[in-house]
Amino acid sequence: MDQGTAEILLLGENAGRSSYYSRRMEERGFRCWFARSTEDGLALFGRHAFRLIVSTRPMHEADPLIAQAVGSDCSVFFSYPVEDGCWWLPLVHHGQKCLGTPALRPSEFIDVLDRMMREIELNNVAVTTVPQEVPV
Repeated sequence: MDQGTAEILLLGENAGRSSYYSRRMEERGFRCWFARSTEDGLALFGRHAFRLIVSTRPMHEADPLIAQAVGSDCSVFFSYPVEDGCWWLPLVHHGQKCLGTPALRPSEFIDVLDRMMREIELNNVAVTTVPQEVPV
């Protein structure tokens, strides 16, 4: 990953269900990876420094991936289907477990994603603009 590109993992049964989120993130310069299974997600997690994982897989299937995200700088959200839509459950926030945090409606989740993307962009800018020490 180059210094200016944050990577995001989308975990789900099919890429189409995540396409809205991936388009939104890729338009802002983020690199999205897609995994159909937890095993594929774990393999990708081992090779990339994901800042965000968005899962539409059943939550119990994502447990090993959640365990990997704890202690990293990664945040994890899980889509919980209800009647005609879903609730988004925050599971990990910047490497800290946060199960039990209030669920988000889809419109609230988009707002949270936008805030997180702005935060990541600002952190990337700060990292790339920190003056380097010059040897004397």
